[in-house]
Amino acid sequence: MLLIALMASALTLATQPPATLSLIPKPVSVTQASGVFVLDERTVIGTDATSRPAAALLSGWLKVTTGRETKLAGKGSISLKVNPSLTKLGNEGYTLEVSPKGVSLSAPKYAGIINGLQTFRQLWPTGHASKLTVPAVKIEDQPTFAWRGMMLDVSRYFMDKDYVLHFLDIMAAHKLNVLHLHLIDDQGWRLEIKKYPKLTEIGGFRGEGTAREGGFYTQADIKEMVAYAAARNITIVPEIELPAHTLSAVAAYPWLACTGKEHKMPTVHFISDDLYCAGKPTTWAFLKDVLEELCALFPSQYIHIGGDEAKYTKWKACTDCQKKKAELGLADEKALQGWMTREVEAILAKKGRRILGWDEILRCGVSPTAGIMPWADPKAAGDAARSGNPVMMALTDHCYFDFPESKLRGELTGAGWRPPVTLQAAYNWNPVPVGLTPVQQKNILGVQGCLWTDMFLHKPEIKKTPGPALYCDYFLLPRAAALAEVAWTPQAQRSFSDFTERMAHQYVRYSDAGWNFRLPLPEVTRNGDTVTATCPIEGGTVRYTTDGTDPTASSPELKGALTVTRFEDFKAITLAPDGKRTSLIFETLTPTNQYKQFGTKLGEWKSGKVGDRKPIPVEFDATGLISGNGTYQITFIYTGGRERLDIDNVEVFRNAESTPLATDTHHGFTGGAKKDNVYTLKISGYETGARFTVRAHIYGDEGSDSNGIVLIKKVG
Repeated sequence: MLLIALMASALTLATQPPATLSLIPKPVSVTQASGVFVLDERTVIGTDATSRPAAALLSGWLKVTTGRETKLAGKGSISLKVNPSLTKLGNEGYTLEVSPKGVSLSAPKYAGIINGLQTFRQLWPTGHASKLTVPAVKIEDQPTFAWRGMMLDVSRYFMDKDYVLHFLDIMAAHKLNVLHLHLIDDQGWRLEIKKYPKLTEIGGFRGEGTAREGGFYTQADIKEMVAYAAARNITIVPEIELPAHTLSAVAAYPWLACTGKEHKMPTVHFISDDLYCAGKPTTWAFLKDVLEELCALFPSQYIHIGGDEAKYTKWKACTDCQKKKAELGLADEKALQGWMTREVEAILAKKGRRILGWDEILRCGVSPTAGIMPWADPKAAGDAARSGNPVMMALTDHCYFDFPESKLRGELTGAGWRPPVTLQAAYNWNPVPVGLTPVQQKNILGVQGCLWTDMFLHKPEIKKTPGPALYCDYFLLPRAAALAEVAWTPQAQRSFSDFTERMAHQYVRYSDAGWNFRLPLPEVTRNGDTVTATCPIEGGTVRYTTDGTDPTASSPELKGALTVTRFEDFKAITLAPDGKRTSLIFETLTPTNQYKQFGTKLGEWKSGKVGDRKPIPVEFDATGLISGNGTYQITFIYTGGRERLDIDNVEVFRNAESTPLATDTHHGFTGGAKKDNVYTLKISGYETGARFTVRAHIYGDEGSDSNGIVLIKKVG
C-alpha cells in the first residue's frame, strides 16, 4: 500500500502522553482525570466476539507503534465490549474510560467500537516506542450526522486498489464513514461487469501507445475493498452515472446511445451529449444487468445514480426518445430524465436499495425517498428537506477539495472554475439550511467532501512527481479533518481557532502515518515595525527572511518579536519537525491593479511573441475566469515596446474543441492611441470543470516589439 512506512521519532517522545487532548473531531463530552495508563508488553486486549475485528485492528496499530504483538483474549487490561443497552448513544456512539488500571470501551454497536478506538489512538503520544503512556480520561461521544462522507473520483483518473485502501485508512482515522466511489464518467469505466466485458476493455483505458493509461477494479478487488471498509465502519457507495457522463459505456457499446455512433475514449475533460437512450429497450436491459451485478458487489443502502449535467440535444433528435416521451405524455426532456430516474429507482427498490443523485435530479421530478446531494444549487437542500427527501450536503464552496486552498505562489495545481476552498471555508459552515422545521432538519443526513480528478487529465506535471496519489492526499488533508468535525461535533461546540490549535498535534500524527498533507503557513502578526509568528505544527519552527528573498529550511528561526524595516520584504515559512517539509511562503503582496476597472488579469503579451505585421494566434488560459454563462469583455492594454498591438479577432474555446464557443471579429489596436481594443463574447456553453481558452489573433503594426496586459470582466 501507498506510504505504509512510518517516520521514525525519538523513543522518549512516545513514552510521554500529550500535554493537552488534541482530538479530531472534537468529542461531545471529555473529562480528564489524574494518572496514566501504561501500554507495555503485559497489555492484553480483551474483546467480545462482535468487537474482535476492531480488536485485531487495534493490535495491528500497536504493532506498528511498539514493534510488538499485543494479544487478544476474552479479558484484558484493554476491554472492548458491545453493549446494546447503551441506546442513548445511537448507532455510532461510545463511552471510553482510561484509568491507571486499564481501558474500557463500550458501544451499542460495532460502529461505536471503531469510533472509540480512533479516539483512543489519538490519545497515544506521537512517535514509536515499546511502552506508551495514555492519559486518564472519560469520554462520552456520538456523531451529529449519520452521513460523514468523502467522494473519490477514480473515473477521470484511475487510482489503484492500494490507494483506495490507503484513502479508507485516512477516512477511518477521522471517523468518516461513507466512501462515495465515482466509478463511471465520460473518461473512464472502472468496474468489471462480467456480462459486458468491453466496458472495461474499451471504457477502462484511453490514449494510444505509450500515452495509454487507465485501469479498473475486478469484482474480487471490489469485494476486498468493501470488506476492508466495513471493518473500519465505512460503507462504500458506488456511483453509476445516468443518463449523462456515460461516454465510456457508449464507446464500448455504441448502441446504448441514441445515434449508435462509434466513439474513442476521450483524453481530455468534457461533458458528452451522448446520453443513454431512454427509449430503447436494449438500454433498459443493459441497465438492469449492470445494476444486478453492482448490487451483488456493494451492500450499501444507497446507489448513487449521478443525474447531473445532462444535455438533451441527442434526445430531442432521437425517434425512440421522442416516441417514449409522447407515449408517457411528458412535457419535455427534463421530464423524460425524471421518468428514467424513477424507473431506475423502481429497479433498485426491488433489491431493497435506494437511489441518491446530484441536486439536478430534484428538478426532474423524483420520489420523496430519493436521496439528494446538493453541490451546485444550495437552494435544493432546503427544497429537498421540505419535500421529505434525505439530503447529503456536498456544496462546492465548502466541500470540493479538488479546488486548491489558496491562490498563493507555489500552490499545487487544482480545479480553477471556482474560488479556492480554504481550510476555514471547509470548517465554518452549518450544513442545516435556515428556515427548516425541526422535523425537516432531520432530513439533512450529513455532509460529504468531494475529490474530483478531472484536473489530472490535462496537467502533465501532476502525473509526474509527486504523482496523483500524493496530490490527492495533499488536497484531502487537512480539509478532511475540518469536514469530519463539521459532521461529528455539535455546531455550538465548534470553533475554528480551537480546531487549528488541536490540528497542530494532528499534523505530527499525519507525518507519523506517512500521509502527505498541506502544511499551513505560519500565523504572522504585525504591530507597527514588529513582527511575531506562531508555528502551526507542534515541534516545528518558523523560518524567515527580511531582504525579499524566499526563505528555506536553513533560513534563521523566528523566535519572539522581530523588528523589520520594510514589512513587504519580510517572508516566512513553516518548517516541520523533520526539518524537510515546508509550507508555502507567507509574503505581503502589495501591488495594486491600476486597470481594475477592466476586470481581472487574463494574461499578457510580450515582445517577440506576437505577429510581425501579420496576425498569429496567442492563447490565454481563462479557466476559472470564465465562471458561467454570460457576457464577457476582454480588454487589451499596451504597456511598452516600439510597436502598437493590433487585434483582428478573439475567440473562446472549451477544452480541446475545434469550434469556438464565442467569437468577436473586428479590428482594434492599443499603443499610443487605442481604438476598439475591447472584445465582447457571449458564452452560452459553460460546463463545470471544463478548461476555457481565449485565443487572440494579434500582431505589431510595424514589427513584434510590443508588450501589454489582457484583462477579462463579466458584464452580463
